[in-house]
Amino acid sequence: MNWFRRLTSAAGAGLCLAFLAGPTWGADRTVQMAPQPDLKPDLAAMPQIAAPADDAERRINAALKRLDGNVRKAAKSCQADGGASSSWTRTIHTPMRGPRFLSVAISDDMFCGGAHPSTGLMAIVYDLTTGAPVDWTTLLPASLTGKVALAEGLDGTKMVTLASKRLLALYLERYRPKDSKAKREGDDNACREVVQETAQGDPPAMMAWPDAKAGGLAVQFDLPHYAQACADTVVIPNAVLRQEGAQPVLTDAIEAAHAAP
Repeated sequence: MNWFRRLTSAAGAGLCLAFLAGPTWGADRTVQMAPQPDLKPDLAAMPQIAAPADDAERRINAALKRLDGNVRKAAKSCQADGGASSSWTRTIHTPMRGPRFLSVAISDDMFCGGAHPSTGLMAIVYDLTTGAPVDWTTLLPASLTGKVALAEGLDGTKMVTLASKRLLALYLERYRPKDSKAKREGDDNACREVVQETAQGDPPAMMAWPDAKAGGLAVQFDLPHYAQACADTVVIPNAVLRQEGAQPVLTDAIEAAHAAP
């Protein structure tokens, strides 16, 4: 029996090492995203990882396909409510495509009847080593994750949000700086005021995702309907993330992606 235990233990250890090495190899690369035909005019379909390297990437592709099903169902319900005047448009960006992380930012604009259209942003970040959405509590310190919860997008898709006073403070420090000459929607002073009002009391539920081009962690949260034009994305620089205690697996990946051509 001892030889059998030793044999099975050695085999198990070998399988474990192979499992760990396989996904890590795939996660070390920058994945190429293949656009898919629109679900309907102006309603973009989720892209797919081209030539997936392993099971983790295939799981992500399957998850992205399921998101298409969510918006199809929601758009159909929207049309039933709003009739001929209804509309649903979607644009999709992948701000980080490896190494290690794939972030998907989904912008929806819908009108299902009523006085005004609604806009919404969803951000989902996948771990390329597992194919699952990331666990932010393993990547960021508790001071930046705060209360982790699930929120629903306009189409009912669940996404992870972080309600953290420290993350909010870092956001506010960089929101519409007065010396910036960037042209944005909404009056800057009015937007600063409504954002500060929203920030009073408990911190709002914030979406976060790595952004390779910007070199940091992008953060955004919802504002009241009348102030949706003020809902800017703010990027927390990678150097600040390190100072705040973010795990090297995240900051190193962002740095590598930012430096890539």
